[in-house]
Amino acid sequence: MEVMSQLSKNHLSHQLLMGFGLSLATVGLTTLGLNYLLIQSKLEQELQQRAQSITQGVGFSTEGLIELGNTSIIKRVVQNYATLPTVIEVAIVSPNGQTIAKSGAELQNPPYASIHPELADVLKQSSQTGLEGSFRITIDGKPALVEILPFSSTLFGQVNQRGLAIAILDVKELQQQAWQTLSRSTIILLIGMSAILVLMTIIIQRFVLHPLQRLNKAVTDSHSIDHFVMPSGLPNNEIQFLAQTIQQAATRVEAYQQLEQEVAQRKQVQAALLESEAQLRQKAQDLEKAIQELQQAQMQIIQSEKMSALGNLVAGVAHEINNPVCFIHGNLTYVHSYIQDLLQLIDLYQQQYPDSTETIQTAMEVIDLEFLKQDFPKLLSSMKVGTERIQGIVQSLRNFSRLDEAEFKAVNVHEGIESTLLILQNRLKVQTDSGKIEVIKDYGQLPLVECYPGQLNQVFMNILSNAIDALEELTFNQQPCTDQKLQQKTHPQICIFTQVLADKTISIHISDNGSGMDEKVKAKLFDPFFTTKPVGKGTGLGLSISYQIVVGNHRGKLYCHSVEEQGTEFVIKIPINSVRL
Repeated sequence: MEVMSQLSKNHLSHQLLMGFGLSLATVGLTTLGLNYLLIQSKLEQELQQRAQSITQGVGFSTEGLIELGNTSIIKRVVQNYATLPTVIEVAIVSPNGQTIAKSGAELQNPPYASIHPELADVLKQSSQTGLEGSFRITIDGKPALVEILPFSSTLFGQVNQRGLAIAILDVKELQQQAWQTLSRSTIILLIGMSAILVLMTIIIQRFVLHPLQRLNKAVTDSHSIDHFVMPSGLPNNEIQFLAQTIQQAATRVEAYQQLEQEVAQRKQVQAALLESEAQLRQKAQDLEKAIQELQQAQMQIIQSEKMSALGNLVAGVAHEINNPVCFIHGNLTYVHSYIQDLLQLIDLYQQQYPDSTETIQTAMEVIDLEFLKQDFPKLLSSMKVGTERIQGIVQSLRNFSRLDEAEFKAVNVHEGIESTLLILQNRLKVQTDSGKIEVIKDYGQLPLVECYPGQLNQVFMNILSNAIDALEELTFNQQPCTDQKLQQKTHPQICIFTQVLADKTISIHISDNGSGMDEKVKAKLFDPFFTTKPVGKGTGLGLSISYQIVVGNHRGKLYCHSVEEQGTEFVIKIPINSVRL
């Protein structure tokens, strides 16, 4: 409706008539202007010709009269020419500038230059050169045309002395005639333009505007009925072609709108499907995450149960072994004291009774009393060393299991590493194809670290066990540790390097000079159940659990740097002061 109201304000009939009217007015004004210029030019030519005719007539008529000196007839001739239309003044001037005859009522004939001072130079020049001339001057505030015609006479004597025939014509009257002619032309033109506009209005209304109005109404009605109806009675011209084009366009618009609705419906369905797919994908991701978390929890539970069972076993074994060992170790001191007393008694007895019986002497030789006296203290000393070693092993087992230190506390990390190495000592002593595995330790000055000691020992066990497995499987021809502080060798090595970092963390580097691994294996190294070991030898849980312990439980970092044919290095970084999870 707003569009139609806008169209009603800008009727095509008004625009057409306005356009034609402006065009006709422009053409008419241009024609009038050109007509005025042509009329004025023509009238000026006529005025010029009339002035020339008057001066020539005056000069011809008075030439003989001047020679005869008949001035009265000359004045009458001049007066006759002065009565002609648009003539203001007619005069005959002698070569010396004296007025011979002049129209008007003057009784005396003064110098003509005194009458018209503005013509003094022109008169003198024309008299001397003999050239005809026309000039424009203003007389009494009116524009006038001055025509000067030089002529010769025997009366004047000298050759260069010429008289002048002068005619002055009124230009204003000429302009008035031009305006009158222009006014008549303007009136005729306006009447013609009005008639043309009326005729064009009738023709436009009948053959253009009325068909367009019917077409416009049909287009307007199509908005309410959603269908375009071809109006009847349209002329067989461009308007009918326009209506057919509009009908085709309306049909295409209807088809497009229907197609657009179908597309919108399909987009809605597609959006619903995408949303449903996104929800399903999210549910699948949540389910996969839950499964992974469940697997990790299951692994941790299994490993915790294993470690708990191992810890209980180790604690029980350590307790059962430690009690008799402590009993033996404690009694060895008394045994040694008792034996010393007995040996001193035997020595005293030999001193008091040097001549012993043959039976006693034989018995002393059989038991080799002298050797017994020398060897028995050594035997007791070795037994003491053995019991002390058994006590050290038991203490290492207890330190590794940490059943008495399961809480989050500050510990010496090096003790955990040493306990793990002691437990793995039997594997480190086994001869490989390239010799016994050498452990090189470069410990830094580490402070006590707040951590879960048992869990951290489990990480050391997993990494060191994997390093031993890699070295046992290798026919050795590699370089040793990459640490620049350690001496390079050509046999199996495990290097352990610790240090304090600037960001209040410690780093533990455990490296071997085994065969290393490629990028594909490194990418899956910490995935649960991923292993490169033969079936039955590895579960694929060790490094995954180690990663969870270091990163998840201690808020640290666990890296692996490995190059094929050069070896592998694991880097453990944990904060010195951490917060218990």
